[in-house]
Amino acid sequence: MNQAGNVKKNIVLQTLYQVLNTCLPLITAPYLARVLGTDQLGVFSYTTANVSYFSLLAMLGIVNYGTRVIAANKNNIELRSQIIGEVFCIQLISSLFSIVLYVSYYFAFASANKTIVLIQGLEVLSCIFNIAWIFFGFEDFGITIKRSIVIRIITVVLIILLVHNPSDLWIYCLLMQGGTFLSRVYLWFFVRKRVGKRIELKWNPAHIKPILALFIPLLAMSIYHLMDKTMLGMLSSDAQSGYYYNSDKIINIPIGILTGFGTVLLPRITALVSEGKKEEADKLFLKSIEMIMFSSVAVAVGIASIAEEFVPVFFGGGYDECVNLIKYLAPVLIIKGLSLIIRSEYLVPRNKDLSYIKSVVSGALVNLVINVLLIPRYGALGAAVGTLVAEITACMWQYLDIRKELNCFPQIAKGLAYVIISLIMFIGVRIISRITREFGTIIQLVIEIIIGAILYIVICYIYWKVSKNDMMEYIRRK
Repeated sequence: MNQAGNVKKNIVLQTLYQVLNTCLPLITAPYLARVLGTDQLGVFSYTTANVSYFSLLAMLGIVNYGTRVIAANKNNIELRSQIIGEVFCIQLISSLFSIVLYVSYYFAFASANKTIVLIQGLEVLSCIFNIAWIFFGFEDFGITIKRSIVIRIITVVLIILLVHNPSDLWIYCLLMQGGTFLSRVYLWFFVRKRVGKRIELKWNPAHIKPILALFIPLLAMSIYHLMDKTMLGMLSSDAQSGYYYNSDKIINIPIGILTGFGTVLLPRITALVSEGKKEEADKLFLKSIEMIMFSSVAVAVGIASIAEEFVPVFFGGGYDECVNLIKYLAPVLIIKGLSLIIRSEYLVPRNKDLSYIKSVVSGALVNLVINVLLIPRYGALGAAVGTLVAEITACMWQYLDIRKELNCFPQIAKGLAYVIISLIMFIGVRIISRITREFGTIIQLVIEIIIGAILYIVICYIYWKVSKNDMMEYIRRK
């Protein structure tokens, strides 16, 4: 298969997988909201955020670095095998160190919810086995996607069968972390085909600097992604944490689809840059901006337009606060989509790690300040405002930083057409909501989604035809 065909296949696979990831939480989230309740979901959110810091330390910047360095050397069998052994050696050491720290944290600080904290530790342990970056570097997404699909479906079935009341939170945690652990172990049965021989561990400090260069922005990014949940647990109530957890979960469901573009195109653009095909890499990057604007704007405005009907149907009673939270968090989809594209398709492939670091650190600092000021008074709503402003700060920094090399703003301005189209969709959906109010909330919601989607797609198609936009041809070609 040629390179363009391979990229198209990987995008299709990633999209199908992320659509599945979108559908499965639509089953589990409303079920868990009802059987566990806001307080237990708040405990899960808080402990998950805390364990994520340790798993982040375990993996450092190895996923992005490993993907990049393998993509650049995948045709050199000896060198790639050596690199895999050297990078995994660092991963093994950092994972073991992180496990020791987590055990210390458990005995020293986990005074409440000790069982949940202990089970969450499986996430840190599973980092030892996380070698997905090897397959990403070879642009081999099929095996990782198939593995994830099977385990995700099994996990959902077991959640429905085994989790029935708030006291079953430990079962839910065990299923979630156990699924992650098994999915990572599974890949080891296929690694030899890619390595060419067994992995030979070798310490090479030359990898430390670039790995840490990618780890710093990941750490900063996680601080303002996880900070909200951690600070809510510290400065507010379990209920506020639960409201934020559910709202954030709804926003993060479609983010997976947006992430799929960057995951697939990172090794492709890295390979193009290493081959000296900068013009082709830039063209692919610029077109991706319009693609991400088209999809992210539609989803963000679509979610905001149906929030009033969606929340009571999806979560049940007692979650009214989630309506405004979802509306505040919806724009994050657009901003995060643009950030993911520039990070995965421009900064990382071109080793512009310093730009990446500066942007994310600035976002983290902004989020920290806003959270301290707003969470004690406004709870989850304050955390949502902090997240939105932090994402905007980091995204603007990235695009302003590279404009001397490649001006992306004309492409972003071109994408503003989708904002106008989505606003028309929003107005149409709210008009439909009034007309269909007497049909019942569920039927009303279904009609809103169908009409909104049709309206957006039809107007986009007209816009492409009138403006002679080549995006559809580009998608088919790639």
